Order: sequence, then structure tokens, then C-alpha cells
Amino acid sequence: MWNLSEYLSYWENYIEKRNNDLKITMKDIANVHGVSVNAVSLALNNKPGISDEMRIRILRTAEEMGYLETREKFVRTFARTNICVMMQKRYSQDMDFYGKVLYAVVEEAKKNGYDTLMNFFDDGQFEIPKTIAEYRVAGVIVIGKIGDCNIQQISQYSIPIVLADHASLTKNIDSVITDNKLGSYVLARYLIEKGFQKIGFYGELGYSLSIKERFWGYREALFDFMGSALGDRLDLYIQEYSILDGMEEAILSNNNNKIVSLVKEHKSLPEVFVCSNDKAAISLMMALQTLKIEVPGEISLVGFDNITMSEKIRPRLTTVNVNKELMGKRAVQRLIYKISHKKCQTESTVISVELIERDSVLKKT
Repeated sequence: MWNLSEYLSYWENYIEKRNNDLKITMKDIANVHGVSVNAVSLALNNKPGISDEMRIRILRTAEEMGYLETREKFVRTFARTNICVMMQKRYSQDMDFYGKVLYAVVEEAKKNGYDTLMNFFDDGQFEIPKTIAEYRVAGVIVIGKIGDCNIQQISQYSIPIVLADHASLTKNIDSVITDNKLGSYVLARYLIEKGFQKIGFYGELGYSLSIKERFWGYREALFDFMGSALGDRLDLYIQEYSILDGMEEAILSNNNNKIVSLVKEHKSLPEVFVCSNDKAAISLMMALQTLKIEVPGEISLVGFDNITMSEKIRPRLTTVNVNKELMGKRAVQRLIYKISHKKCQTESTVISVELIERDSVLKKT
């Protein structure tokens, strides 16, 4: 092995060599790590005989030195150490939820010897990431919503895919999701047991499958515990007390004026809103406070996800906890399994939830 001065000297020679357009050889790579040319060959050809740690180090050096650029036969070997992580650009505006999922993905990937290559995309103007088009990744994890047409584009490259916090109703794709329906069912039942009679839902149903599932859970609880009283008026009841469209862009852009308008336009406000997520609940709380409507004195609120702000806001938000770290971890574990088991059956992993009681629900006497 070299000492530090020898190592720096070698890299200075390497840079000079690249500047002069001289060909990088396996011997150059071997010299960096103090191993034999045979060891480099084993790493590049993904053959046994060296440790996984040394294999990854050699592949990284080969990439940095530009050795792989003109040697297509080694690209797929290098790809076995990379995972492409994709997420819509709009989610970067608020990383309180997806940031934790992403961190867990990166850490679990690193633990298993993989590097993560991040790609932010626009679902409406989708382009295949270069790393996928050039087969430089072993698999893909998509965090959050992605259109089925875009899933189809990625699938054409026959690279394993796992969706985190999203599932497709038309494509046969592995997913790791929250038990959304159960979570909102638990919330609505909790409110009914508290004595609330006018319970509305606040969330844009067309925005994502997760919001739809949370709405379904809310509706199912109303049917189970208030169905006898409502009879065939259940859907009219929901329409009367719920706001189901027009807020997601306003929530993401913190457009309080838009949400205030939605509330003012709604003729029949409920006693309590079951909100599609904590971000929605917090933005609604701010709009209600702008309108001088007391929370929870006049209208109570519950959220979903248990993001950091749900504990910091006043009143503190009653919500449902989602294990975001476990979601990211499970997505990586499933992807790694799919990488080595190409013909395995598609699976959906469902992460359980729990109710977190705080201060945003009126304590009825």
C-alpha cells in the first residue's frame, strides 16, 4: 500500500495523463489501490475472488478515471452498484415527509453497498433519466406519485422498479405504501366516538391515490358508525361538509389566500375536518385563523403523516403517524431482492399506522 505522498503523486500523474488524452489502463486503476491487475479484472467483470468492499472501490475509481466511458461491456457491472431514486420536483418544496423517506433510502442503500443517483422529474413533461437510458443503474425507486404512462416508459428498460408511497392501479409494479384507508378510518371513528356529528373531509381526491385511499377510509367509517342515521344520504352528507378539490397547488405553494377563498365559498362548514395530510391540515388551520375561526373551539382538525410541524404548530395537531424511515428502508430491501430475483412475483408492502392525540380536537363535555 502507498503512503499519502505516493498516492497524491500518482493522481497528479493520472490527471496529466488524462489531459494528454492518453489511454487509462487497468494497471492505472490497480496502482491506485495497490492491488493486482487481476483483482481489477475480477471487479470489472463481477467475478468472485475479491471482497465486495474492494470491488466497489475499484468500480468507483474506474468511473472517476473515465475507464468505463469507452468500455460498454463494463457499464452493466458498474451499474450493479447504483440505484436511481426519482421524485417529482414539486415535492422538493416540502421535504418534511419525503425527505425522511429519501434519507432512509440513501442510508439503507449505502448499508447494502449501493450508491443512489437522484433524479427530480416533472410528471407532466417526463424524460427518462440518462442513468436509466444508459443502463447505469441496477434498479429504480420512485418516491411519491408518478403517472402510469411514465412508469410504462421506465418499464421498457427492463430495470426493477419499486414505488414508495404510491401504487399503480393499472401497472404490475412493486410498492411500499402506508395503510392509508385504515389510518383515516381510525381518525373518523375516533371523532365519531368523541361525539362529533358533522365530519367533513379536506383533500383533493384527484391529486394522488394516497388521498383517495384516505377518503375511502373516512367514508367507510361514516358508513359503519353513522350509516343507520344517514341512510342513503351518506354521499350528500359528505358533499355538504367536505372540500374535495382545488387546494393542492395552494398547499404546496403556501397560498393562504386561495385556501381562505375555498373556506369562504363553502356553505356548510363541519364541526371537524379529516384532512388528507398534515400539510393540508396546517394550511387549513392558518386559513381558519385568518377568518377568525377558532381551532379547535369552533372547528377541529385532524391530519395524517405526523410530520415535524404537526408537533410545533399551535394548537398541536392530532394526526396519524406514518413510519417514513421504515417505508424507505423496505423500498430498498424489496428492490435489492428484485435485482437478484428477476422473475419474482410483484408484491405490495403495507406500513401500519397509529393515532397520535394532541390538541386540535375539541374536548366535548
